[in-house]
Amino acid sequence: MAEDHKLLPLERYFRILEILNAYPDGLSLMEVARVLGLPKGTAHRLLAGLQKCNLVGLTASGSAYVIGERVRRLALLSTDDAFVESHTSVLLRDLSTQIGETCYVARIEGVQVRSIVMESPDAPWRGFVLPGKTMQPNATACSKAILAFQSEEVVDRALSGRIMRLTDKTKVDPAAIKAELAQVRERGFATCIGEVDEALAAVAVPIEVPPAGVVYSLGVVGPLPRITRLIADGIPKRMQVVAKAIATALTKGGRGGAPATLAG
Repeated sequence: MAEDHKLLPLERYFRILEILNAYPDGLSLMEVARVLGLPKGTAHRLLAGLQKCNLVGLTASGSAYVIGERVRRLALLSTDDAFVESHTSVLLRDLSTQIGETCYVARIEGVQVRSIVMESPDAPWRGFVLPGKTMQPNATACSKAILAFQSEEVVDRALSGRIMRLTDKTKVDPAAIKAELAQVRERGFATCIGEVDEALAAVAVPIEVPPAGVVYSLGVVGPLPRITRLIADGIPKRMQVVAKAIATALTKGGRGGAPATLAG
């Protein structure tokens, strides 16, 4: 790139990110410099700046540069709903068919959690998780399953808005909500037992997609007696298996893979 000296610094940074995105296994310092036509010292300086911001990382061996966690997280959060639906609907449909309840995937967007995909029997309570619905951070299982694994700053911001008491069982005190989030981290799943509607319950597990972390959750909602029975029978463990399959589907799908299916 003979004209590279005329490029703005921001353009140079973006070109590095674009080229690294094309090489998932990473590029060495010399390869980055050669591909972009940069002096080795310039390439090293730009890469070091991107590394400090966690936009670029190193492979386990330390011999190659790869796209950093912040970029991967941003890409995951900006994935459109149609992509997520195409790579998760089969898994949700299988689970819904097996247990006879409404299953859904939610995602955190900023500090709000929103339902984005749903598979359901023809049941009236599915309206509580219709795609596009914003979920209460203090009451819904899917929100708790995600917020439990966010930074304290994100949790504080999520709880700083209007916290609604939907039923007598809804927690509104931030300290009590945070205590419950700590329990979610310990046991690996969240519940909503009559907190949104006295007749309904839900259970949700986090979906961890490395290296972005927990930005999705998998939930099951239905009549309170049936969901509490499923929880007692160990449905969270079954859901955790499905959550891992969803994480794999989203990861491979982002690299051109095919949607996953759930066996068994």
